[in-house]
Amino acid sequence: MRNFWGMKCNIVKCLMTCLVTGILIGGMGVDTCAAEVVGTQSLEEKGIVSQNVSCTVEKDGTVTYTAVLNGMLPVSDDGMLYLFALAPYEYAVTGDTDIIDSKPFSLSETVQSFTFPVNFRQEDTRLYSKFAMGIKSGGVVYMVTEPTYITNPEALAWNTLMRQSRSKKSTQGEEFNNLYLDGTYGPELAWKFKTVQVLNTGDYAPLTHPMARAEAGLADTEKIEQPMFYMFNASDEEGVRALADYMEYYAANSRGGENWILGNEVNTRRWNYMAWSDWDTYIREYTQAFRVMYNAIMSTNANARVYVCLDQIWDRNLTPDDEEYYQYMDGKDFLEKFNALIRQSGNISWGVSQHPYTNPMGYAKFWDMSGCKNGRVYAAQVASGQIVTFQNLSVLTDFMQRPDMLAPDGNVRHIILSEIGISNAQGSEVQAAAMCASYAAVKDNPFIDEMMYLWSYSDPGMDSSLDTFARSVYDGMDGIDSDSHMEWAKSYIGISDWSEIIW
Repeated sequence: MRNFWGMKCNIVKCLMTCLVTGILIGGMGVDTCAAEVVGTQSLEEKGIVSQNVSCTVEKDGTVTYTAVLNGMLPVSDDGMLYLFALAPYEYAVTGDTDIIDSKPFSLSETVQSFTFPVNFRQEDTRLYSKFAMGIKSGGVVYMVTEPTYITNPEALAWNTLMRQSRSKKSTQGEEFNNLYLDGTYGPELAWKFKTVQVLNTGDYAPLTHPMARAEAGLADTEKIEQPMFYMFNASDEEGVRALADYMEYYAANSRGGENWILGNEVNTRRWNYMAWSDWDTYIREYTQAFRVMYNAIMSTNANARVYVCLDQIWDRNLTPDDEEYYQYMDGKDFLEKFNALIRQSGNISWGVSQHPYTNPMGYAKFWDMSGCKNGRVYAAQVASGQIVTFQNLSVLTDFMQRPDMLAPDGNVRHIILSEIGISNAQGSEVQAAAMCASYAAVKDNPFIDEMMYLWSYSDPGMDSSLDTFARSVYDGMDGIDSDSHMEWAKSYIGISDWSEIIW
């Protein structure tokens, strides 16, 4: 059996889907052109796929892959059912695809299963593989299940940190820190950093997607701003191994890392750069990397939570004719496509990290837009749900309560608001009142775990630093004098209830 890291794949052919001719099955030579793809219909269109697939691992490292084979299967050439292991970037079986096991099967036996070792923390680990059943019919190999990953990597965790109690409010730099993947291993992550955002600097080729690597620092300026961070690489063997190794290391050497955010505002190409491609390809490549990093983290700390990070842009519905189309996609569209890909290859408990700044970021007096240039336009974007701020968080939380968006356990997925700064441009009292409003929006919301404030952000269009007064309000708005601070803010804004300005 080949070891995982030795798997080879022509990435162009791997983008095809279902049928492969001439594969070598169990030592039987069928055709010399072993990797030629002969069909592109989906498995559903072939009428042979099972959607009832389970792939789980026990603490002892035994993986059980089970499927209910629905529909009519083609007549098997040899009466054998095969279990294949594919790399994250493989979407079809080829002559190099690893055959884990095979067994005789009957069409009357709809429930089929295989067991095999995961080889945890070994060179030939299968933790980062996905698995599919297949048969040979007429000299052609048919995958009869969608490739599916192990969906409970947390079962393998050797040491698990208990999650610490958390308040709804925290501060970046105090309980939150960035982890820059640049090809070097850093020290342990200090205990206070309970939330870690993982960013790819683009300095280390194996960690950086080839479509970001070739353009690193040289973005197409006609379509996108200068990139800040780069797409993780799970498009080849070297990239998968690098991502797995680094995330295993950092998850094991974090003395407090509970929340892991994979990338920054990944629906915006500037913050997760990949040379222009269609958005479906972009999301697929991010999803591959997310799965590898998720498995590395969760197999190290079973109580960790892993998040996909979005900016404010929620439902703008841009078209290719819009200049901004190449720069970002709606967070709503991103989550729908990301969720569909995750569910197709085995549902896991990912969460959402969102940045609910005011709209626009440099204007804090959101309850009175008369002093803001184009204020009516900005207010309408929030009111219609095009943009998500702390003022209309129900747009996000209602969406995450949809049945198709729920976590595997049937609950709403974990949501954190991992970055928000409030401008001081209209004065510290406006800034302080807006802070209280943002806190009111989350403190009693059962679907928001935490809001993380950023008070070190400063550029020509936005300064969120606090003066003495604003800092005193920030420190006290969730303390023993919380009620007095919140009542002051409502009085300053001119409302009697928060529902008048947040919903």
